[in-house]
Amino acid sequence: MACSTGTMQRLECHVKNYAWGKDGTGSEVARLFAAGHPNHQIGTTTPYAELWMGTHPDGPARVRESSENLSRLIARGVENNNAKEVHLPFIMKIMSIKHTLSLQVHPTVEQAKRLHKKDPKNYPDRHHKPELAYALTRFELLCGFRPATEIVQNMEAFPELQVIMGEKESRAFITHVEKGVSQESPILKKALRDCFAKMLNAQLETPELVEKLLATFYKRIDEGVRGALIEDTVPVLHSMRQHFPGDVGCFSPLYVNHMILQPGECCFYAAEELHAYLSGECVECVGCSNNTIRAALTPKFIDREALIDVLNYRMTTPDFYLVPPERLADYPAVTEYAPDCKDFTLHEIDITSAGASSSVPLPTALPPLECASIIVIVEGEADFEAATTGFKAPAKQYARRGDIYYIPARQAVSISRVFSPRLLAYRTFSYELGPDHSARTLVQPVHAPHFCSDNILPIRTKTIRKPELEKFNERPKFGLENADLFDVEADMDGLC
Repeated sequence: MACSTGTMQRLECHVKNYAWGKDGTGSEVARLFAAGHPNHQIGTTTPYAELWMGTHPDGPARVRESSENLSRLIARGVENNNAKEVHLPFIMKIMSIKHTLSLQVHPTVEQAKRLHKKDPKNYPDRHHKPELAYALTRFELLCGFRPATEIVQNMEAFPELQVIMGEKESRAFITHVEKGVSQESPILKKALRDCFAKMLNAQLETPELVEKLLATFYKRIDEGVRGALIEDTVPVLHSMRQHFPGDVGCFSPLYVNHMILQPGECCFYAAEELHAYLSGECVECVGCSNNTIRAALTPKFIDREALIDVLNYRMTTPDFYLVPPERLADYPAVTEYAPDCKDFTLHEIDITSAGASSSVPLPTALPPLECASIIVIVEGEADFEAATTGFKAPAKQYARRGDIYYIPARQAVSISRVFSPRLLAYRTFSYELGPDHSARTLVQPVHAPHFCSDNILPIRTKTIRKPELEKFNERPKFGLENADLFDVEADMDGLC
């Protein structure tokens, strides 16, 4: 999305208070939000789950100076565009997770369109939602079906899994694996689908059996039976049992990979991948959509039929989902995380010290982009300078922890001075066009401060039908040949 007008703009953003978020000042979301929104008072018992940075209608950012929706500011800068609003193709989030989120999957574009047409209430967006998670702390999640041999190992160690997945269906799966059928084979994927469907439907058809099997399963865990499980998975199982007693999703670590990311590690999963966040704090990048198909471990709407149909039933090891870091040669402060996805790329900007001992000389430029981006400062304080046209001096922005900025396309930005031992920030961008949310029915707060969560304040709501917007006729230009850059040496610039 090309947009050559304007400069860096400070944003007011939204926080989400889902029940699984960490409480009060124990949440990085709460601390970071309060740092950047000084009028906000942290609720000591309030769960702070997600800080949203983007244009999605369920949590739209606004420009601090004008209180204008960011989507309207972007629309004014897009050439040959008559739309009132233009959306970014991503949402960047900070997440603080206290306990397990729902076992879920996200649809592809085609699947999302079908689900929206069939059930617009539960699937309000006609768009896909790939996801990337970058660990800020030790971060745990379930992601993707385990390798077939590990699923078989757990079936044999825990007979309850065979019963809940159907003894006939389980035996067929085990037989295929023992015969050496490839994990990529449609035959083995069909066998796994049969097992998975049988298990999910047992929650509806025989809930008493589910409870009985969970009781004996947990007894084996307490007796030290592990199968293919690692010891770190045992606390996860007990947390699931505490928060979702009698839920068939408590069996999920037996057939889904348990991933533990250390700070700085990153994973990505596209549509059709089964997953659930477990604990920790992360930077998350997602497509500009709020569609989620849930299977278990949640009091929210569960759509077993859709989920069974959407999954790709890939069986693989956890390393399949890792995104390798790439230090950008010409930008020593920047590490890139670029998944196999056009919806977003994440940059970490890290200057470990200011002064002679720093490995990053100042001033230092950020990579120039011919697309819009959002940057959030999570540690430290610094002067950012944005290039201006003509002979004007660069526009200086003093930024510190909690500050969030929109950087328009072709805006050359550099860091001229750092005032803290370390500056750490995250920037998300994409060259894709954002989705059209013009016909989306949404619930918005009435007379609520735009920087406060609509889950904290006791506010009235109204349903708003957004006016039809015109679609773009051209794709964005790639490359930087036409970018209005400046010489750094001479100028010195976020539902489950």
